[in-house]
Amino acid sequence: MMLYVALLVGLAALFFAWRCSRAVQDLQERNARLSSQVYDLRLEVRRGVEASQQEIMRLRYEALRQAGKLRVTGATTVDEITLLPPQAAAVLAGFHIGGCASCAVDGSTRLEEAVAANGGQLEPLLVALNNLGLEAANGTLGGERLRAPNVQLVM
Repeated sequence: MMLYVALLVGLAALFFAWRCSRAVQDLQERNARLSSQVYDLRLEVRRGVEASQQEIMRLRYEALRQAGKLRVTGATTVDEITLLPPQAAAVLAGFHIGGCASCAVDGSTRLEEAVAANGGQLEPLLVALNNLGLEAANGTLGGERLRAPNVQLVM
């Protein structure tokens, strides 16, 4: 009789262990789904923040353009841009205009020519360069981080 009770207790323990194992697996799957959703939401928020920062910079550029206070235009040469604040060279390099052998440009080249030669867009670069005067002391551009180059600048 004692043997049957021990077998029943053993079977009950095995059943309980199996149920706990299933519960752990279900929780792990749920955790993986939730982690994936959190990642997707963070990515969506980051994209939204970047898009809003770009729109703010574009609006600042448009306000400067309408007020006639643009310092940099498509006709500005690369040499003239490097006379601007030191971050101008970093902005150029961030847009792959100068800064490395594959995107090097002649200093007398106009900005619009350099952008066209490298297959980029002129307006975002003009926005970034004309907003340099609005930068804060902490390396940001009106609250946004400056677009940093992925190369070391050698001038």
